[in-house]
Amino acid sequence: MRTDSPHQPTENDQALIALLRELSAVPALSGEEDAMSRFMADRLAARADSVEIDSIGNVIARFGPEGQPAIAVLAHMDSIGMRVNRVNRDGTLGAVPVGGVNYRAMPGVPVRVGDVPGVVTVRSQHQSKEGESTLNWETLAIDVGGAAVEMTTPVLYAAAPVELAGGCFAAPYMDDRAGCAVLLTLAERLPVERAYTVYLIGTVQEETNSLGAFHALQAVKPAAALFVDGTVSHDTPETASRGQVRLGAGPVLLAYLYTRGGNGWSANPKLRAHLKQVASGAGIAYQQDAVDGLIADSKTTVLLGIPSAVIGLPMRSKHAPLEVVHLDDLARALDLLVGVVSAPLPSLARG
Repeated sequence: MRTDSPHQPTENDQALIALLRELSAVPALSGEEDAMSRFMADRLAARADSVEIDSIGNVIARFGPEGQPAIAVLAHMDSIGMRVNRVNRDGTLGAVPVGGVNYRAMPGVPVRVGDVPGVVTVRSQHQSKEGESTLNWETLAIDVGGAAVEMTTPVLYAAAPVELAGGCFAAPYMDDRAGCAVLLTLAERLPVERAYTVYLIGTVQEETNSLGAFHALQAVKPAAALFVDGTVSHDTPETASRGQVRLGAGPVLLAYLYTRGGNGWSANPKLRAHLKQVASGAGIAYQQDAVDGLIADSKTTVLLGIPSAVIGLPMRSKHAPLEVVHLDDLARALDLLVGVVSAPLPSLARG
């Protein structure tokens, strides 16, 4: 598996890796994001004109005066996981999923059950059976060594981050702690002269319902909303037939997302064209994609009538215990956002 081009290390790489490590260690199961909300608010407070944590946990940081046209840049703070819902006869725990858990990757994985360390059980190879059924939430078991655990306690991945060669980094919950890292770094690089007030927003509950983004955007009412979120890559043997997105080839300007049941979103074509123009003018490499099987907070903008676009961060092994990102993709997404907030938006009127 290769990335698009050789990584040229920069002095910012280690700072970005350190930030990703910090973010991946903060628990934020969808619906219980308080620790992450506090982390993000504290980091943004040093530079923002105002920061608030709203009634459901969204972090809304304003850069610029109130009352003038605004652009919102959003990344979701929550993660998938599980909640304990039973104790099995052997003392292991059962759990119900919260969001789209990747069960294929879970056997043998270390987890945290609240503050209690645990591991997802897997049958020893010497005892495996041919044609053994695929793991799902009803058959999954978590070994905590017999520790007492309260029902509904959150279960989160606890795999150690891995710094890979070639500019890749693997850690739990890069979807969307990588987007949160871009937001925090953008706060440090916002140009003084801007045509718009900028809102940087960390949203809650994206992995379960996206109502956090709806609540925040309804309060802010920006002229446009840009979402920074993980998207799929197609650069492993089992994904090559599904598209052309690669790690290291730049952020992905998504045109369309869809999951079953009429759950879909399309980018505002004029806003997406503007992003492409800014990227091309600044020599920022980018990719494009339309994805079946993926949805994001951006879907809420349709209900609110807000023009929106998604800047996707390519990832391997999404929703697995270790998700892989490329530092160059994050850096280019950041450069693109700096360029977008530095210049006036074109007319986004339709028709």
